[in-house]
Amino acid sequence: MTSEYSVFMDKMATLKPICEECMRKLHTIVIPDDQRFSQFFKKGRKVLMQSWDFYQMLANDPQLSGLSLEEAATMSNAYYAELDPESGYHKSLANPDVAVELFGDEFGALLAAIYTQIRGLKQQLLKHNYAEAASMMQFYFTLFELSQAGQEDYPQWLAAYKQSTQENLELKAEFNTLLRISPEFDYFRRIVEDADLNDLRYLYRYGIRINQYDIAMAEYISAYNPLELEAMARYIVQCWIDGFKRARKDYRIKRYATVMLPVGMEGLGRIIIRELKALGIESIVPVPMNQSINRQFPYDHRFDSALSLDREFVETNLNIAAMVMEKHKDMIQAQAGPVYVELFGETPFTPVSKTSALKLSDDQQGLYREFMGRNTQLYFQYYRRDESSFCIIAFPSPEIGSQFQEIFADTLRINLLDSGRYATIQQKIIDVLDTADYVHVKGKSGNATDIMVKMHPLTDPEHQTLFENCVADVNIPVGEVFTSPLLSGTNGTLHVEDIYLGSLRYYNLRIDFEDGYVKDYSCTNFADQEEGRKYIHENLLLPHKTLPIGEFAIGTNTTAYQIAKKYDILSLLPILIIEKMGPHFAIGDTCFSHEEDAPHPSFVNGKEMIAVQNEKSALRKEDPMQAYTQKHMDITLPYEMLASISAVAKDGTRTDIIRDGRFVVPGTEELNIPLDEMSHK
Repeated sequence: MTSEYSVFMDKMATLKPICEECMRKLHTIVIPDDQRFSQFFKKGRKVLMQSWDFYQMLANDPQLSGLSLEEAATMSNAYYAELDPESGYHKSLANPDVAVELFGDEFGALLAAIYTQIRGLKQQLLKHNYAEAASMMQFYFTLFELSQAGQEDYPQWLAAYKQSTQENLELKAEFNTLLRISPEFDYFRRIVEDADLNDLRYLYRYGIRINQYDIAMAEYISAYNPLELEAMARYIVQCWIDGFKRARKDYRIKRYATVMLPVGMEGLGRIIIRELKALGIESIVPVPMNQSINRQFPYDHRFDSALSLDREFVETNLNIAAMVMEKHKDMIQAQAGPVYVELFGETPFTPVSKTSALKLSDDQQGLYREFMGRNTQLYFQYYRRDESSFCIIAFPSPEIGSQFQEIFADTLRINLLDSGRYATIQQKIIDVLDTADYVHVKGKSGNATDIMVKMHPLTDPEHQTLFENCVADVNIPVGEVFTSPLLSGTNGTLHVEDIYLGSLRYYNLRIDFEDGYVKDYSCTNFADQEEGRKYIHENLLLPHKTLPIGEFAIGTNTTAYQIAKKYDILSLLPILIIEKMGPHFAIGDTCFSHEEDAPHPSFVNGKEMIAVQNEKSALRKEDPMQAYTQKHMDITLPYEMLASISAVAKDGTRTDIIRDGRFVVPGTEELNIPLDEMSHK
């Protein structure tokens, strides 16, 4: 029986001849040297041809057997050379500064965005997304013909761009949906499952940039003890299963799980896929995660949607999304949730904010907020969060430095810590927190943190609890208790001296809260304080002007903290690990977003977790668009910046959880052992 996916891809293949004709035409056109946009057309043609040649080469030689490893690397490096921050980006048309200097403010920003899209052709071809590829190539000729005719009016070019983005929109939308939910799209999975992992040419079949750290990781995992690698994969899958069991969900009613891997960890991914298959779960494997050759490049283009984001765009795209999701609702409903393996250790990055880069206007920020909210609501009609789960784990990248192997071994030790032991200790902390009217978090001298976090009232303490006892299942490693605080009554300041959020570094990040919402904020990344405010707004808040506190948690993994200090890698750790190393506050939605009304019993004592919403998410039944932000960013205050965490009861009685950097609740003494070991060295 022919599947829906096969029928769809047959339809997509009807557009391939358009791509082939465009490529023939590219070889015949003559681009004059003396026209205003000659450089754009020449460079654009070169990238289009490079992308097509790579696609054709893989079609004829899927294993890249006709190239040596050195030749494959040389070809890949040549393609990405113009984005190199040291030697290429200063003259690349993808750099809005360069494009604006050449073509002026309006045309420069437009052509930098278009050139960046052209650079994405290689991936579209590898995925057989001929709808996107054909639109991209045809649009190139539309602009070329306008230029040849002397029609160089910016509104006309912008209108042509918008029209191009809307061509074959239903096909594009359906393709992108199937790419996320159908295991029949198996190009990347077949590489992970079938490639000879000792022949590193397989890395270049992804069509993405491969650096020395990707190669080092692939070599390391290839040489890793096979029995230990098997055990690691089985542990990850067991944690994925435990996430369902502890939440009293059943993964057996699902069919698919997305397996998200970093480049170089295919050996681990292959076993994860096999283990899931043994459970009756098929894996969907997207293009593996890799590090951009230049993190300034995607930062410069993060708001390129400003060129087309208007009311018509929002309504058209949402209508098509609704139709596509309804068509494939059974497949969406069968999604169990992802297994996500990530790397950490890349060199911290502070971007340059460029006036040449596109920005969303105030009106567009509102439209984007609306679009994201409505689109999320559409998806969650079919993808049931109260039936799904996930698992995420992190390992160091070789980029972390010469002690990579030692850090990898210690990270694995952190990831394998005993959940049962931690659950027992954490329950003693929760028992104290359940007596609190609010929790007071105070920073040490030099750290300005001073915040009161308002708790929900417990009406039946014998059967209710305020905090989730979080062990190693959905979030590996073990080690936190968390809640959704009330907004009204949550006031104060959070100050973190050095933190890495969403791949960007912040110095002296300070956020002031009033009744649970971000009231003011600053950082010292820039000499100009206003630049720091813009940096925070654009990267933590946008498209919102403010965000609520969605989560308050206390991390208990002092072993992770000890290891971070041992190698001096605190600023390099991912949120996943660092959130277990002190109190953290999430701005945005709660951890229970879109599953507030499902039961949340404690797996330790059966008490029902009642702190699953706040005043904002409580609006979900009457006004879902106002209830959710589609954001959740954890901000951790490490132990070293912490003076105390105290549970304060209604009568004013204070019970310390942490005092002077040590856990003081009876029964938690074991957590202090790694901290004491550090202080004795």
